[in-house]
Amino acid sequence: MPRFSYKAYDERGARAAGVVEAETREAAIEFLFRQGRYPSELTEGDAGQVPRWWERELFAGRGLSYRNLALLTRELATLVKAELPIDEALRIARLQPLMPRSTQQMVGRVLDRVLEGASLSEALGTQGGNIPPYYAHIVRAGEATGTLGQSLEDLAGFLERKTEFRSRIGSALLYPSLLLVAAAATLLVIVTVLVPTIAPLFEEAGAPPPFIVQVLLDGQRAIAQHWFLALLTIGAAACGLIAFLRNPRWRLWWDRMILRVPMVSSLVQSGQTATMTKTLGTLIRNGVPILQGLQITGAVLSNRAMAAALRDCANDVKEGATLASSLSRGGVFPELALRLTGVGEQTGQLDTMLERVGNIYEVALQQKLLRLTSLLTPLLTIVIGVLVGGLLLSVMGAIVGLNELALK
Repeated sequence: MPRFSYKAYDERGARAAGVVEAETREAAIEFLFRQGRYPSELTEGDAGQVPRWWERELFAGRGLSYRNLALLTRELATLVKAELPIDEALRIARLQPLMPRSTQQMVGRVLDRVLEGASLSEALGTQGGNIPPYYAHIVRAGEATGTLGQSLEDLAGFLERKTEFRSRIGSALLYPSLLLVAAAATLLVIVTVLVPTIAPLFEEAGAPPPFIVQVLLDGQRAIAQHWFLALLTIGAAACGLIAFLRNPRWRLWWDRMILRVPMVSSLVQSGQTATMTKTLGTLIRNGVPILQGLQITGAVLSNRAMAAALRDCANDVKEGATLASSLSRGGVFPELALRLTGVGEQTGQLDTMLERVGNIYEVALQQKLLRLTSLLTPLLTIVIGVLVGGLLLSVMGAIVGLNELALK
């Protein structure tokens, strides 16, 4: 069935845009009139939804960032708690100047679905990768219990804390990353500019170049002579890496191996445990059944071994086991998290205790990363100094030797 992109005004005079499916242009216009919308533009196809090249955002990802989603959720929570209708709240939220254009367009699509008669959770559920899997379920639970405003406020707080946590992690890793980039750039300049410039000096003097310089020159000649083979090797390696990352079995094996690496496993466990407990706690607090919450949370975790353990846990809980005992069978979650989860089940405060566990492991991850970066930064500085300084000293020593030969 043909699709028509439209821009229209509703009965209140507010502008709306979207896509409708109809057999003909006249049928599309009639459908919009029945919905109380009066089209000003109607074109066949989805072109009206695609931003022009000068309106597109640089470095925009496929989905909404946690920062943008938190901003949208906080805006909606404030408006819904002020008892505004959902459609009006979405119209106002779309006008938020801090939101990027992609977020405003997504809100417009949600508004179109709501005006067509869908609930907010149903409209959010059609946005694919723009909305995390737990988001629509929490909104649906809030709609069912009549606490949509509170559910949106809980979601906003959860997303804001997650955004702040990611920002702290990124800040901790920023300086070591900059060191590595600077070192790579320096080595690239030395290898591609300095070494080829001084190589003819040794040939003219009939003196052998230093060992490091000779290795670099031999490598350059090999690549120049066999460039096609080098490109083929790089392409094959890239294709192999992509295939590895897309294969579920290899990804599962890799994630299990990561959990056995001494230092890395501690970081991964802390981060994934914090994500799991905070997400599950938020779902349970907002009325999502625990079995459904476990399935949703399993889709949120990036480590597939821990996600598989959580899905197996859902099967055990369905058969009557406690959450803490089910989690312990996987052997991938920390002992403290299991004990505190058991305490939450016994006292009837599971959501509160899961939130507490998440806070503990967020702080633990931040402290571990700070310690790691405090050790890694001077270590990287020393290694980079040795590599770059050693190469420069070797080259400069050889040049001084050539000058001495010329003077003699």
